[in-house]
Amino acid sequence: MAGQARTIVEYFAEHEAYRCGYCGNSDTNYSHGMWAHTMTVQDYQDLLNRGWRRSGKYCYKPTMNVTCCPMYTIRCEALKFKLRKSHKKVLKKVNKYLIEGIQPSGDIADDDIEAVKNQSSKNPGKSENKSTEMPSCQSEGGQSTEEKVNQGSSKDVKTPKKGAGPDPNKPPCKKAKDRRKEKKMAKLAAKGESAETSKQNEEGAESKRDGKTLEEFLAEPSKATKCAHKLEIRLVRSCPRSKEFEDTLKETHKVYHKYQMAIHGDPADKPNMRQFTRFLIDSPLESSHPGGSLPEGYGSFHQQYILDGKIICVGVIDILPSLISSKYLYYDPDYQFLSLGTYSALVELALVRDLHKHSAELIYYYMGYYIHSCPKMIYKGQYHPSYLLCPETYTWHPVEKCGPMLDQKTYCRFEEDPTKDDENGKPDLENLLVLFQRTAMPYPIYKALSKGKTDDLDEVTEYAGFVGKKCASSILLFRK
Repeated sequence: MAGQARTIVEYFAEHEAYRCGYCGNSDTNYSHGMWAHTMTVQDYQDLLNRGWRRSGKYCYKPTMNVTCCPMYTIRCEALKFKLRKSHKKVLKKVNKYLIEGIQPSGDIADDDIEAVKNQSSKNPGKSENKSTEMPSCQSEGGQSTEEKVNQGSSKDVKTPKKGAGPDPNKPPCKKAKDRRKEKKMAKLAAKGESAETSKQNEEGAESKRDGKTLEEFLAEPSKATKCAHKLEIRLVRSCPRSKEFEDTLKETHKVYHKYQMAIHGDPADKPNMRQFTRFLIDSPLESSHPGGSLPEGYGSFHQQYILDGKIICVGVIDILPSLISSKYLYYDPDYQFLSLGTYSALVELALVRDLHKHSAELIYYYMGYYIHSCPKMIYKGQYHPSYLLCPETYTWHPVEKCGPMLDQKTYCRFEEDPTKDDENGKPDLENLLVLFQRTAMPYPIYKALSKGKTDDLDEVTEYAGFVGKKCASSILLFRK
């Protein structure tokens, strides 16, 4: 084992309730955790595929059948990703700003919840807080519509006569949307077409009208003869820190500080450099350059968005053998009009596709957790094709098939075959590795050497089931 990178973790058997960043309950969120002193990119990838995630060096796994808001690991197959109309709208908006300098007003995409990858800075390592402050419904001048109506003249307000109202002998009025739908269906029936055929024809026409690829949209500003603004996207290694990262550390922290205060309501003293480092810079992942297949190798990175020489946004990501895991996004709130949550997700999807050219295995984009019970998190399922991880068998299932099941209950087993089990999760203590007295050894040998001084069988068995056979025989579990 000399010279070989190994993963070393300390498992925490405590299972206490804590505040949920989604529903707001003070003691309904549960997870298990462990501290990673060091970790290989392959081991972390295998842990992701068993529902784990990291916050700094702390790794956690939600207790799905107990926690109030079950968090399902979601991934998108990047090579088959299809742009939706809302994605194209954001790309066009950003390009229009970069090329023509035209700033959109009051246009925030529905699925642009900026904390698309954001784990809560209020409870680092325990929950993701994807919420953002949405603008109040106001008309021009800062007054609400209700206030303007109340200030208007009484002559402008039409008061219905006493006794007037819907006639109970007549059918209820239909909404305009329903009337239009019925009219459309009648026209289709007259033509002998079905609704499904019409939908396919419309999608085909839309594709022909705007058949650009994701890469073509992103490349438009670089091909323009003249641009009002220049956007550079730079990937820098954050752990170990590269020179480019060190040179921009203070600037990126200022953006983070501003973001946390404006978007998450943190007090000024909370998002300090120490908290920033622990949360978004420290990483257990060992940098790796296997055969030089990737330009920057594997490990932890920050992707900086530099507008006219100024850093306005940073995406925190991990590049692993077969995927990019999106961990966090923070940006200058002054540029919220650019829908940077959606835009950065599309940029990261494009990065997966680009790195695939160097490594055929790298094909997935992990967006963190999908929480069906949280309305602001459902948008993640709109990045097609996406799949959710079954919390019992750890198999992948299309998000559109999981949705109806989650409508019925928040915790679901997606694998329909009742005989299929999590074979990889059955404890195999014979092959489980521990680190004892600076020596790696199988668990039975450790038990023999400790001569019954410790009684950790239940804790180690629980750990083995959570990480699975593959990780249990690869990761070193620290024992005192």
